[in-house]
Amino acid sequence: MGDFLPEVVDWVSGFSVGLPVFIAPAIGGLIVSVIYLIDRDALGAGTRNYLNAVNLYQGKIHRRTWLTKLLASSATIGFRGSGGFEGPMLLMGGSLGNLLNKLPVITRWIDKNDQRILAVCGAAGAIGAIFRSPLGGGIFAAEILYKSSIHYEDVFPAILSSTMGFVIYTTLGSADPLFSIPAHLPEPTNVGYFIIAGLVAGFVSLLFMTVLHKVDHLADWLDGKRMGRFLPIIGGLLTGVILIPFPEAGGVGSNFIQELFNQSFTTHFLILILLAKILSTSFTVGFKSSAGFVIPALFIGATIGSILANLFTADIGLASSLIIAGMSASLAAIANVPIASSIILIEMAGFHVGVAAVVGSVIGYTVAKRRNIYLTTNREEPYFRKGKEIRKQDRYFKR
Repeated sequence: MGDFLPEVVDWVSGFSVGLPVFIAPAIGGLIVSVIYLIDRDALGAGTRNYLNAVNLYQGKIHRRTWLTKLLASSATIGFRGSGGFEGPMLLMGGSLGNLLNKLPVITRWIDKNDQRILAVCGAAGAIGAIFRSPLGGGIFAAEILYKSSIHYEDVFPAILSSTMGFVIYTTLGSADPLFSIPAHLPEPTNVGYFIIAGLVAGFVSLLFMTVLHKVDHLADWLDGKRMGRFLPIIGGLLTGVILIPFPEAGGVGSNFIQELFNQSFTTHFLILILLAKILSTSFTVGFKSSAGFVIPALFIGATIGSILANLFTADIGLASSLIIAGMSASLAAIANVPIASSIILIEMAGFHVGVAAVVGSVIGYTVAKRRNIYLTTNREEPYFRKGKEIRKQDRYFKR
């Protein structure tokens, strides 16, 4: 399933060719608004619903959600909305895992906790495949569940599932790392640069989360005014305005990240594209279209690393390591997954980026550990009230 969503997105994106860049995201939003009438769980990043299902409801995810989430995510990203695959894949994988426990041959052998673990394993298998990260994908699916701990009960089955998802994916597709970067062995003097990259990426990630939560609150207010079904369209129109001068801020953004490794851009352009990505992702996901945050987090961190490379070095190898440090820091800061972020970046790019990935991850997480992009922000929602009581001992809902 790891390559299924990207393939469907590529197919859908063919329909957006020739459309004005400012109108394409609104068309995707219109499709998502129709899906809104069928399944509200298909809206937004998907990660919040995954967290709520696993932490509060023993992994119960509607069986139809894997299909509605596939359709909503394909429409959002295929029509140039800004976001990644990981949030939808977490929910889709969890939904398929939940589907398995409905089979009579399996149901007789599992209890409620096993149902929960099946949802985690389904999500882990999808993440391990899509990011070509057999170890990091499993740790991500388990580490993201709680803000202050990682549980063996979750992580070991998740790693096994992620590994098998990767194995199955590589028999059908490519086993190459997601990004290709120049080899560079760090020197002790480079560590200071990685720390700076982690700090800057961490604080910019805080800015991104602040903007997103402001947009979330605005969307909640509009929902209260009976405009909920139109939110994806409004978000698409706002995203389209951003894409007029900065089309690179639309879609997944992984191709632009690879370009940052291959060539240099002016600092002025990088600052503007960074702001454009923050706004376009906030408008896309904050207004309930379906996309994830991992690739936008990597985009933000890569841009920060490239800006710092312009300031500090002309060495291509060190510049690439700065980009990796920024990517690892942003992912750790935004998703609160410091272990998974460093491992995913190493598996994505190679062991020679290990120092940059680990230093960036630790610094980014330290900067932003009191924030969580996946919080349910509307205090009137049952998820917020029930989750606060059940998970407060884990600081899951502490701001």
